[in-house]
Amino acid sequence: MPQDPAVIQRQIEETRAELAETIDAISEIVSPRRIAERTQDQLRVRAAELRARYGPALGLGPGPGRPELAAGDGEGPAVRDGTLPSALSTGAGAGGATAALVRVVRWDRVALVGGGLLLVAGGMRRRRRASRR
Repeated sequence: MPQDPAVIQRQIEETRAELAETIDAISEIVSPRRIAERTQDQLRVRAAELRARYGPALGLGPGPGRPELAAGDGEGPAVRDGTLPSALSTGAGAGGATAALVRVVRWDRVALVGGGLLLVAGGMRRRRRASRR
């Protein structure tokens, strides 16, 4: 049973529109910019997880259930109320020297360096595969 040419034309246009949407979605997924953004987001999440897990042990801030590490509980040269421990003071005063000991980790830069290392490692791996062929 033959179909109306107008109906066939409409179906063709719908199929073209769907195909164009599919191609746009695929190009969005494989876009180098989007891949870099997704990788950066994944690195940020992973860095936050590592910071939450190991930060207190490294002196990068208090962790869950361990607020005493924020003030330095004798585990290294931490500042307590702006005064260094007497063993670290440079003056002869009994109270110790006042100082501000601050650790700042630029996590955005850590993620950027990590992403760069991944790119370099991937490039080296591709070269090795290409040289084997």
